Amino acid sequence: MRYLFEDYAFDTNLRELYRGADVVSVTPQVFDLLEYLIRHRARVVSKDDLINAIWNGRSVSDAALTTRLNVARNAIGDSGGEQRLIKTLPRRGFRFIGQVRAAQEPSGVAGYDSPIEPPKATLPLPDKPSVAVLSFNLSGDPEQEYFADVLTGSPARERKERSPREIDQKVVKAALAYEKWRRDTESRKEEAARENARQRRERAIEKVQAALDKAEREHTRRVDVIETERADIEARAQAEDARWHKQKSELEKALRRARSSSKER
Repeated sequence: MRYLFEDYAFDTNLRELYRGADVVSVTPQVFDLLEYLIRHRARVVSKDDLINAIWNGRSVSDAALTTRLNVARNAIGDSGGEQRLIKTLPRRGFRFIGQVRAAQEPSGVAGYDSPIEPPKATLPLPDKPSVAVLSFNLSGDPEQEYFADVLTGSPARERKERSPREIDQKVVKAALAYEKWRRDTESRKEEAARENARQRRERAIEKVQAALDKAEREHTRRVDVIETERADIEARAQAEDARWHKQKSELEKALRRARSSSKER
């Protein structure tokens, strides 16, 4: 089945998306997402419908679903802001709203300007174990598709002729990219661990410093109390000494007068 909308042709038999005569490169998962939306364009498709159809019911985050929808929009010249073809209905789901015409003609018939491709030679199976790289292309950039597909098993890529050297270069490029991603991830984890350790040390130092400051303030307060009490005691002692000297002087005077009186008699 071929679905025609705007200047695009969506061929479900060849699993290819055309813009005019040019093939638009899309990943298998994005192709399945577009196919499901186009086939069910008469109704609103819920998030659960897409997860069951595309991810076989596996748990998928809203961010991952939104990313795939944005890649699908980008492949057909749409965007999340414009939503000219794929519309998001809040709390309901998604719907393909473009004008679609279904065509039963096989690829390359009169009335369509895409060329008929000759049969492609089948690549021989390698005599050694192959390396398949599954990665994380969420940008929709065709140049990064090697980082999103199984390099030796993507249906869209199997129809393109590639020499063993080209495949090896893609595998090496993907392996190097993965190794860089792994090293960067480990480096970020180590940096985060060092930062956490530094913060724990700083918190421990702040805690001990706070305890030291508190103890010093308490010591100063106690010394001030003792000094105040000492000054009060000294003042009382001086007052008592002055009182005693005054009393002693008066008693000595009284004693001398008494003695003088006794002699006169």
